[in-house]
Amino acid sequence: MTDLIYLKDSYRKTLKTKILKAERKGDVLLVVPKDCIFYPQGGGQPSDTGRIKGKSSEARVLHARMSGGNVVLECSLTGTLNAGDAVECTVNWDRRFRNMRRHTAGHVIHEAVMSVTAGLTPLRADHGDNPFIEYAGSITRDKTDPIEVKANEIVARDLPVTAEFVSFDQLSEKAAFIPPHLPNNKPLRIVTIEGYRPVPDGGTQVSSTGEVGPIRITGIENRDDKVRVEYAINEESKTDTTQEEGGISAQEIISLLLEVQSSAFSLIDSHERSADDLRIRLLGSKSPLTGLTRKIRSIPKSDASRVGIVANEVKKSIEQKLSGYIRPELLNREAAASPDLPDSDTDRGYFDPTEPGSSPPVGHLHIVSQAITEITDIFARIGFSRVRHPEVDWDWYAFESLNMPLSHPARDEWETFFIEYPGTRPPEKGKFTRIVLTPHTSNGQVREMEKGELPIRMINIAKCYRRQSDVSHTPMFHQFEGLYVDRGVSIAHLKGVIMYFARSFYGSDREIRLRPFHFQFTEPSFEIDVSCGICHGKGVPPGGSVCRLCKSGWLELGGAGMVHPNVLKAAGIDPKIYNGFAFGWGVERTYMMKSGTKIDDLRILYGNDIRFLEQF
Repeated sequence: MTDLIYLKDSYRKTLKTKILKAERKGDVLLVVPKDCIFYPQGGGQPSDTGRIKGKSSEARVLHARMSGGNVVLECSLTGTLNAGDAVECTVNWDRRFRNMRRHTAGHVIHEAVMSVTAGLTPLRADHGDNPFIEYAGSITRDKTDPIEVKANEIVARDLPVTAEFVSFDQLSEKAAFIPPHLPNNKPLRIVTIEGYRPVPDGGTQVSSTGEVGPIRITGIENRDDKVRVEYAINEESKTDTTQEEGGISAQEIISLLLEVQSSAFSLIDSHERSADDLRIRLLGSKSPLTGLTRKIRSIPKSDASRVGIVANEVKKSIEQKLSGYIRPELLNREAAASPDLPDSDTDRGYFDPTEPGSSPPVGHLHIVSQAITEITDIFARIGFSRVRHPEVDWDWYAFESLNMPLSHPARDEWETFFIEYPGTRPPEKGKFTRIVLTPHTSNGQVREMEKGELPIRMINIAKCYRRQSDVSHTPMFHQFEGLYVDRGVSIAHLKGVIMYFARSFYGSDREIRLRPFHFQFTEPSFEIDVSCGICHGKGVPPGGSVCRLCKSGWLELGGAGMVHPNVLKAAGIDPKIYNGFAFGWGVERTYMMKSGTKIDDLRILYGNDIRFLEQF
């Protein structure tokens, strides 16, 4: 059984150990170490990566996972590595420390949520590229700022974060909650932020909340009886916040803050400026107060909380002083002295607060942007991460790597936009010879697999370009590409993901069908249809003869299928070990079929008719 060193010391970067087992499967070497500093994926935290160096070999750790009581490292290998070999392991520290900060940030967010709201039960969390915590219950959006403020207060206090191993009885006694499914292949462990109740945890953590850095609440999403709190940290935050040479001390900042407060009060009492001018001068991004607040990050963490409290109190006092600056009696006094006041008294800082205001026009996201956000959220709930890949790419990624030969019709200039090579030097010979405006988002498949981080669950949403224009095609459109690569993936998984999306996006009254088809980059392949939202699957709209959009009751959304072995090989992945599925659908076409939209011509989405766009 592997000794899990990462549970005892999250800051351990290197380790000398022995190999218990080494087994080659295709191009991947599966290694079981006696002692392990690599965190295996689980509990919402991504796995570590790194290197294993032997006497005559060096393996790159691509992924780590638990199997029984052992950690299995999936590696690429140069040289030979065998059971019994002495090796030195080195963890990818940048990735590890980023995951540690994200993970501890999740604990901080949880404590902030529990202090601001009530009646919530934690369900699950993800501390990867799009971190979130999910609860049973609901949170109103007006709680966003209080949760963020509370979380950053916990960070500013730089509270110790400690971990200890416990028995199940001790866990039941100490922990704030117990997950319904505890892992049986890891020791029971609890993590405690000083001043808060312990929570069960098997991941790596930073040693104090101050190391997390600033936290932002990026979204609160209520759906059915669950709520998801999404958050982000500053990925480039420094861990060393000690005062630099020539810096400013905490006491100096406090003295300057009090001077700013006194000057602000004097300026407000002078009544020589308009209210808007005063607010910008005293509280704006270039104000002395804002400048001093930014300096807080340069002082020791132990003093930051004290200075932050003073800065907040000074800001509140200035805001309260400004709120009393414009008074009704001041307006009445001025009106009595000068009956012929100009219409625009606001320039002098006076107005009647009893007058009703006029609301400015409120805009909203374009219908396509709304669709992209909804699609991203739906797939994020089942672990698919949003990625980005080039929209101007080599035709090798757009075609040849996807098992599409030079003679394929899609590579004809009447189908695809080819562009001239940028720059003065000629293109390299070989696979990188021509450049295209990507006709589909499938060019991201091989690019994503080339990263070497498995398994893959990605969604790529981007613009695509084709020489087509009719009621259901435009020369530029948006497409979302899904790719899932792992061991033992089947058509059942593909169908389950598609049905999940259809029910989440369209509702239970719409039907989905899969038709056998042929695509070069999947085998077997399917086309996916959804019942028409205009004619409700009948082929004849109300009051019409034949549905203008579908003509048959069904509309093709896009293609799907199991990733072709040649595509996996093009990305350097052994199809005997890994397989997967992919799908690609047009965002606009997908949204056209949403119940209630009743859009029968795709081109109208880009017509810029405000009367149409305001409906959505």
